[in-house]
Amino acid sequence: GCRAGSWNACGHTRWATEKATEVSTTAQQPKGLLLMERKRLMRSVATILALALCLCGGAALKADDESVKKTPEMSFDLKDLDGKSFKSADFKDKYIVLEWTESGCPAVKPLYKAKKVQKLVAEYKAKDVQWFSVCSTKHNTIEGLKKFTKQYGVEHKILADFDGKVGKRFGAKRTPHVFIMKNGKVLYQGAFDNRRSGENYVKKALDELLANKEVSTPRTKPYG
Repeated sequence: GCRAGSWNACGHTRWATEKATEVSTTAQQPKGLLLMERKRLMRSVATILALALCLCGGAALKADDESVKKTPEMSFDLKDLDGKSFKSADFKDKYIVLEWTESGCPAVKPLYKAKKVQKLVAEYKAKDVQWFSVCSTKHNTIEGLKKFTKQYGVEHKILADFDGKVGKRFGAKRTPHVFIMKNGKVLYQGAFDNRRSGENYVKKALDELLANKEVSTPRTKPYG
């Protein structure tokens, strides 16, 4: 019999002998059977990989769908220079233009001096488009903006956002920076116009929307 100290050695010897017998038996199997077994294994691996890809793709699509559903609606609730409140919710099914402005900005002044903004406001007011200028600069004041409106003959409402909360929500970074929206959805955002060519991006977008078309250039780079 095996002593306590040599039992493991005997056990390993017996296991090695049995394993050698299995290998010998496997080696004696016909090559055709081995090839069939290998092909079957490869098909199984391919099936598993295909299922994994399908599951990953489905998860990605679901994530995309959820991100679209979670896209927040844009809104505002601000007061004009006389303290009157204006809410985006009050203009359901109407196009709203939000034009971020700054009374001392060298990129804004030429637009107002040439009456480009004022003329566009008047043109689309007749087409039931709501136009608001928004000031999110903390250095501005109510009195300073009132002086600006008198100096340039501004008749549309300027909304005060001196704490910048609405500006941050929309992502307004420059002046002028214009957003066209309807029912909480931003349809155009970017520059007022192209300073080199003179093309007015806001007018183009509004004309397309009022003609029941999609905006051909929904985003441009604002300057200022």
